[in-house]
Amino acid sequence: MYCLPECHPCLENLARRCASLATADAQKHDLALKEALGYLEDNFSLNCVSTGLAAEMQRLIRQKTGNSDPFAALKKKEIALARRIAEKFALPGQATLHELVQFAAKGNGFDFFQDLQMLEKQFQEPVEFARDETAALGELLSGYHAEDGNVIVYLADNAGECLFDLPLVKHLGQWAKVYYAVKGSPVQNDLSLIDLEQSGLIDNFPNVISTGTDSPGLDLDGASPPFKNLLARAALIIAKGMGHYETLPELSLPQPVFLIFQVKCNPIAEHSGLPRHSYAAYFLD
Repeated sequence: MYCLPECHPCLENLARRCASLATADAQKHDLALKEALGYLEDNFSLNCVSTGLAAEMQRLIRQKTGNSDPFAALKKKEIALARRIAEKFALPGQATLHELVQFAAKGNGFDFFQDLQMLEKQFQEPVEFARDETAALGELLSGYHAEDGNVIVYLADNAGECLFDLPLVKHLGQWAKVYYAVKGSPVQNDLSLIDLEQSGLIDNFPNVISTGTDSPGLDLDGASPPFKNLLARAALIIAKGMGHYETLPELSLPQPVFLIFQVKCNPIAEHSGLPRHSYAAYFLD
């Protein structure tokens, strides 16, 4: 998905937030922000994907401030809150595929920077998909058999979401070997390998692989050879979040891609034809 005019102020706000989190040193902050905004002005166009711009701006900020993970503290808080909510509202062991996809989608819709009481209230609101192809996902999975060596790659999104992805990841294991793919190094509040390791959650997932990248969504050009090789073998890709919605259509992957996300901004709503704030779970056309 290419940028729309509305993406520019959103990217500018991301740069400002990243720089503010990266350093309390005013001189470093101003220099880093100037570099990032300069890059944005020089490279923004309606013929590029916003995630690439976001990635490079954040690389510049990390380099200029010397902070390799500006969102580290926020991610730790996000994971801690998500853990409490996911445990309190855990699904029963006999949950259906549809319920598990709803649970995963709810994680994508959370604003984890609210207080716990507000998050719990938000969680109790039902997930109703504006576009729902979970039945078709079930039909596809029914043709898979774990002993056949099928591989599913599950592309993670934000840090706190991993607690809501986990039940679905485990459930999918009855049909195929599931790999949970996380960022190789930090970028905004996306889940990275070090986040899973430091949170103590990494052993909860059956197979974790790093994409080798530090870009939102999926940057296949920058991905590591092991990840590329795994992706080539995958029978199915499940992708969480808007970053993957923006990047995967441009890659023309041969496998079926199942998207799970909340529509959080007007450009995504306009491009997808779905209402803002609605949830979606469907195969990429």
